[in-house]
Amino acid sequence: MRTRAGRLLAVAPVVVALVVAANLARVLAPPAAPPDCRADVALVMGAAQYDGRPSPALARRLEAARALFEDGCVARIVVSGGARPGDRTSEGASGVAWLAARGVPPAALAAETRATTSAENVRFALPLLGDGPVVVVTDDLHLTRSLALARRAGLDASGAAAVVPDDRLRYAVREALALSAHQFGID
Repeated sequence: MRTRAGRLLAVAPVVVALVVAANLARVLAPPAAPPDCRADVALVMGAAQYDGRPSPALARRLEAARALFEDGCVARIVVSGGARPGDRTSEGASGVAWLAARGVPPAALAAETRATTSAENVRFALPLLGDGPVVVVTDDLHLTRSLALARRAGLDASGAAAVVPDDRLRYAVREALALSAHQFGID
């Protein structure tokens, strides 16, 4: 006869698998609402940069933030992201330079330059965001988790998604696992 603890341990993998499957569906679903244009600021979640040149993922996110700015949805853009060992610049600094080179006034830009994880992108950017609503800008498959992190940090956050053009399944599975870890308190 099994003990109660034994039965719970036997069921745990099924529960985890169901949570991951549900989160995969959430990650793959299109954003539920448009960005809240009452927000003063957009927070661009970091992604790689190469010697000051944004990666395709970061460039996608920056372009989405620039469009929000040009459409009058936000007045400021904060780009978050640190540097890897050996990098000469950070994701935040390279993103600000990219936006400035495309016509966003420097006074409307700020860089957070320490973050190396999505949770840090939000946490380290908090002093730069102000008190009002925030539009979190990231890849569509990263948006669900990024919004969860922003809301957990106390932000009134909506999202704007840049569509990931390829390798969507692998990215979605990774995000579903990361979102599940977040829900279980493992960040």
